[in-house]
Amino acid sequence: MDELDKILQLLKKGDRRGLELLFHHFYKPLVFYAMNFLAQQEEAEDAVQEVFIKFWEGKRFHAIKNSLRPYLYQSVRNYCLNLLEGKKVVLTEPINSSMDMAENEYLDESEWNTRIDQLYKAVDRLPDRTREVFKRIVLDGKRHKEVAEEFEISVTTVKTLLARALAALRAELSEKTYSILLLFV
Repeated sequence: MDELDKILQLLKKGDRRGLELLFHHFYKPLVFYAMNFLAQQEEAEDAVQEVFIKFWEGKRFHAIKNSLRPYLYQSVRNYCLNLLEGKKVVLTEPINSSMDMAENEYLDESEWNTRIDQLYKAVDRLPDRTREVFKRIVLDGKRHKEVAEEFEISVTTVKTLLARALAALRAELSEKTYSILLLFV
């Protein structure tokens, strides 16, 4: 039984640890995925938290037969689209790219792990400062301002270094592997 199956079992038993593990496992990737739809990180965070709350309080985990991952990504996508519809916001990018990312969620565990490994190796090859800024923002979930203060650089420099990291990774990684990275960014 893999970790996601264990989480699902805990949830179905009503064990709050399942929710905590679920949150720990999926929160950051779901926030970054939500940012493909929403302009503000705070908005994306709120959307993911709301999905988790509805998921737990509505006991929606009982309806899941196979995998948590596709269910959660679809829930976040739907929630974000409903938010945008309520705001009458016009998207400037086609949603198809986000749909392609959701398809990555159906990779088998072995292929998923291989792609994640490729991603980490590519990140390790980034220039030192660029890599450190990327890790602080993407992996540690820090805000641009926090990273700027930590490295004693401007927020603009942080954004520039992050953009360089993403451009370098996009050039190095396959489209499928890069789209997985977009789940985290």
